[in-house]
Amino acid sequence: MEKEMAVIVAKELLQYLNSSPSAAFATQNAAQMLIDAGFREIYENMPWHLKSGDKFFFRKQSTALLAGIMGDSKVTESKFNIIGAHTDSPGLHVKYNGFLDKAGYRQLGVEVYGGPILATWLDRELALAGRIVARRDNSLQSILWKSDAPWAIIPNAAIHLNREVNSDGLKLKNQENLPPIIGLSNLGKNFSREMLIGLISESLGLQPKDILGWELEFYDVQKGSLTGLEQEFIVSGRIDNLAMCHAAITALINSKDSPKNTNLVFLFDNEEVGSNTLNGGGSPLMMNTLERLIYAQNGSRADLFPALCRSFNISADGAHAIHPNYLDKYEPNHHVKLNNGPVIKINAQQRYASSPESAARFRLIADNAGVPVQNYIHHSNLPSGSTIGPITSTLSGIPTVDVGNAMLSMHSIRETAGTLDHMM
Repeated sequence: MEKEMAVIVAKELLQYLNSSPSAAFATQNAAQMLIDAGFREIYENMPWHLKSGDKFFFRKQSTALLAGIMGDSKVTESKFNIIGAHTDSPGLHVKYNGFLDKAGYRQLGVEVYGGPILATWLDRELALAGRIVARRDNSLQSILWKSDAPWAIIPNAAIHLNREVNSDGLKLKNQENLPPIIGLSNLGKNFSREMLIGLISESLGLQPKDILGWELEFYDVQKGSLTGLEQEFIVSGRIDNLAMCHAAITALINSKDSPKNTNLVFLFDNEEVGSNTLNGGGSPLMMNTLERLIYAQNGSRADLFPALCRSFNISADGAHAIHPNYLDKYEPNHHVKLNNGPVIKINAQQRYASSPESAARFRLIADNAGVPVQNYIHHSNLPSGSTIGPITSTLSGIPTVDVGNAMLSMHSIRETAGTLDHMM
């Protein structure tokens, strides 16, 4: 019965992943999940009128989201239970004027976003997705757009032209080797931004002159799937970190209608490039929101600081599962396994926010829920990654633990996670 339920939950995740090719789509789909569950949209630029049990959310610039359920504690006793995750994934973003005609091919220049495993982007059918800012009735509107059909490919050099590729590994120069091919040149008509904008505007029913801004990125059109002899694995793009976004939103929806404490989910953008952006974990978004929620309970700023001390934050992001082909890359006594429960991430250099107290608190929560917990420490010869955890903990002063589900091939165009883990 547990396995059947896990497969159902994993398929719900796959639906979210398949329909979320960019941070803006991930945010929109999370918002739709909340709307379907009875949450009300509020807006940052308007007053908030919230009472105990109210379910609410707001979006910030299309790529970040805050959702919550107001608790019924007195403001002098209130605290926040928080899960934080991020909507962005590493990939290739289109340059604003990156329109190339070269050797008879049309190409789009790209910038590398974050730290993708670039080799995995080659020889894949790629589509475009993102957001368009257009003029409508003399005001600006952000519109989500995706091509759906594959428009591009980044072909490998044949082995006859790169004999050492298997022995020395694939070596790529971003500027020269990454621009995807999107077609053959049309003699006498150079490829231009106007041509691309024309295709997009036509699909949206707009005039090209009304598209005033855009942010587009490539994505793999191959959908995610359950894999393995017993469907043990979830294989898809963007598992890092949309799996945690989906888990956090699902947990909030399934939580009590009138909790004692206020339950919140923050979905930030731009974690993969450092978080120091308007929509990132390094922005004032969390602290501004928490302060406004105290005011919504008729509290004062003096009530905010005790509430922060009483609160708890879970920074949810993927963790590295043990890989049988690369055992020397892992800390020997901290092997993390797929389908063995969430992972607490610990780092002496404070690349993760976990402390003895916050880790113990998470273990107690998991133990009460009957969920096993694993522990991860990075190999000492390798530099560790980081998360939004240390950033949001530093800005808010809220005790924070860094956790996440185990996965393989993190930052590949297709990553692998455990089917059972997503239900836990």
